[in-house]
Amino acid sequence: MFSKITEHIYIRPAEPYTDRPNIGFIAGSKYSLLFEAGNSSANAKLIKNELAKQNLPLPDFVAVSHWHWDHSFGLCVWDCLKIAGRKTNEKLLEVSAWQWDDASMQKRTETKEDIVFCTEMIKREYPDRSKIKVIGADIVFDDTLAIDLGGVTCKFAHSKGPHSEDSIVCFVPEDKFMFLGDSNCKDLYGKPWHFDIEHEEDFLENVAAIPYDEKLVKDYIAFLEKYDFDLCASGHREVFSKKELFDSLL
Repeated sequence: MFSKITEHIYIRPAEPYTDRPNIGFIAGSKYSLLFEAGNSSANAKLIKNELAKQNLPLPDFVAVSHWHWDHSFGLCVWDCLKIAGRKTNEKLLEVSAWQWDDASMQKRTETKEDIVFCTEMIKREYPDRSKIKVIGADIVFDDTLAIDLGGVTCKFAHSKGPHSEDSIVCFVPEDKFMFLGDSNCKDLYGKPWHFDIEHEEDFLENVAAIPYDEKLVKDYIAFLEKYDFDLCASGHREVFSKKELFDSLL
């Protein structure tokens, strides 16, 4: 269920078993916006049901932070305007042509188009992978985009960051809150690391051992320092402070 974090912001917590991310909901007096689409149609439908149970409206907009499956594969369920950065949208259109049989997924891990961790999580989330449907966005932007929801504003910006070069963030100035997506996280695609689904207990330790790209982190911190926020949410952990964010990166 969604928890109210600030005057306008609600968050549905991540579910690690199938790598479902935090879902943000920003409620204005005229419109509402969902930050992250969910990792599947099942995830998105559950989000819809929970919004209804909590007397929250269905979103008028859904934005995704980057192309990775866990944040974007639920887009096909949402009957509203969908938002993505241009680089994210280009990648989603590429992924929309992917095949999801075992052989195709295995080949993509060998060519490093995808990684073992995502392959295993997708298999868990989708008992029937023929149900996977990847789509692009309706609203695509390059650097920045602002949407007035009525009394509260969502300011999107292309942040890059150490996780994925297409990452965007969503700043809500009225609440001094920043949605980071996974932009502050390690690069799971570009750095070598090991994942074995039979030994999931080693996951956090293995990810912690992945080094940050120091230049990307430096540029990312400089980018975030321009924003006046007190609290933030990343893709898969609880809400934390701006200071805690910077301390985790240094």
